[in-house]
Amino acid sequence: MKRIAPLILGLSCLAAAQTTANLGIFEGASDVGTPSHKGSVVYDTARKEYRVTGGGNNMWGARDDFFFVWRKVTGDVVITANLKIVTDGAPHRKAGLIIRQGLEPGSVYSDAVVHGSGLTGLQWREKPDEVTRTVHFPVDGPTRLRLERRRNVVTLYAGKEGGALAEMGSTELAPFSPMYAGLGVCAHDDKAETTAVFSDVTVEVLPPAAAPTSKKK
Repeated sequence: MKRIAPLILGLSCLAAAQTTANLGIFEGASDVGTPSHKGSVVYDTARKEYRVTGGGNNMWGARDDFFFVWRKVTGDVVITANLKIVTDGAPHRKAGLIIRQGLEPGSVYSDAVVHGSGLTGLQWREKPDEVTRTVHFPVDGPTRLRLERRRNVVTLYAGKEGGALAEMGSTELAPFSPMYAGLGVCAHDDKAETTAVFSDVTVEVLPPAAAPTSKKK
């Protein structure tokens, strides 16, 4: 039995390492909330694409149910990706870029999402388990999104793959650190699943902002 234990431990470590490697630049993937259909992610190392499938009733209101591929970071952050929803479903099924204070369904968060209908929005929840606020923008089905968090300001940029990104709008959200930053998919129908493909994904942790210097009189 003593000889088997180290082998089991070694296999466990290998499995953990493979899981991390299969997520590319991310370190974890999990359902948030209680979707009936459990989510999944497949990372194509050659294409550097994430194929993310999620269930869940909604990613809005006072709680969220969706699948989340994440990386834990400290400080300000910028997430950028091309994305495309590749399955049919409810018009308000969503795929997007997310920063969350925690993995609880009512966590404080902000996201940049594209709906199945093409609607583009910036969403945020200011306090745990409170209502989600949303601003929609007149840009139909962008194929590239950027979500930027700099201290207490969260900004959404959008555009077409290969083109310039334009600032759509921003909101204020009390800063929190560390945070979970990554990719999310929600079916907007607890009996269904939605799949989105994310490519050219980057998560950039920004250096701390310089403190203002006082001028000598």
